[in-house]
Amino acid sequence: MAAPRMLSVAYNAQPQSPQQMAADEVRAKLIGAAGKSFVVDERGGGALGSETAILAATRSGAVDVSVLSGPVLGPVVPEMGMFDIPFLFRDAAHAKAVAEGPVGAGVAAKFADKGLVLLAVGLHGFRNITNSKRPIITPDDVKGLKIRVLPNAVYQMTFKALGADVVPMDFPLVYAALKDGRLDGQENPIATIASSRFDEVQKHLTLTGHFFSPVAIVANRAMFEQLDPSERSALIAAAKGAAEVTWTSKINTEKLDLLRQKGMQVVETFDRRAFVEAMKPLEPEFEKRFGKEALAAIRSTP
Repeated sequence: MAAPRMLSVAYNAQPQSPQQMAADEVRAKLIGAAGKSFVVDERGGGALGSETAILAATRSGAVDVSVLSGPVLGPVVPEMGMFDIPFLFRDAAHAKAVAEGPVGAGVAAKFADKGLVLLAVGLHGFRNITNSKRPIITPDDVKGLKIRVLPNAVYQMTFKALGADVVPMDFPLVYAALKDGRLDGQENPIATIASSRFDEVQKHLTLTGHFFSPVAIVANRAMFEQLDPSERSALIAAAKGAAEVTWTSKINTEKLDLLRQKGMQVVETFDRRAFVEAMKPLEPEFEKRFGKEALAAIRSTP
């Protein structure tokens, strides 16, 4: 009998996050793969450092498989930045169709020379704005607010266009900065806002859904190519099954109810058209970065 195949799976996220759900599902499906014997070492939380560190470890082969927030991949695979364009996706079904269609396949092909394989794309959530100052209904309400964003070019451009005082900051520092007033607000998916207890330091939440935030399940390419065909198929199936769990999860709905119960003032109806218009000056830059045809293909995906 062949020795079991050892695989490591890593993520850095809060408990009950889409990343944890996906990693748990990858592990469960690999262990239960018919006719195969896998031993899976799953490491979560901060055990292996930041997402950037986990990505580097996956590229080097120190980690076999990782579950990462999409934006962390942008500096390595610039084409992933297409998923960051504000208000590009109508809803989760549209984002899923793009990720699993020809555009997604084209993005996945760009991972090959980065030492990675993109196994599947799931849903972290759509990102929403919180702040301690006022309800946000129009772009004017964002002006002058000190807003933390990811150290990501598209994110920074977006909030500068809205007139925010943009503050790139690593995530572990955000809660304290919100608490002591160095920041007025931040933006994240609902599940992250809830698990990070931002309701304790933020009064207002607007369901802008401005950025689609994917979960990317990636593998080290050298490891992947060493697997036999049946093992590759098992790993791909596990990743796709894990991604599907994130697409069908109700965690963001459940966590939104929890945030309301904890006293956050939630704005559901905002002037989306005005926000979209505020993004128009950025369109030439997005077309230059990602290609006019690619953006048109995303918008025309049913």
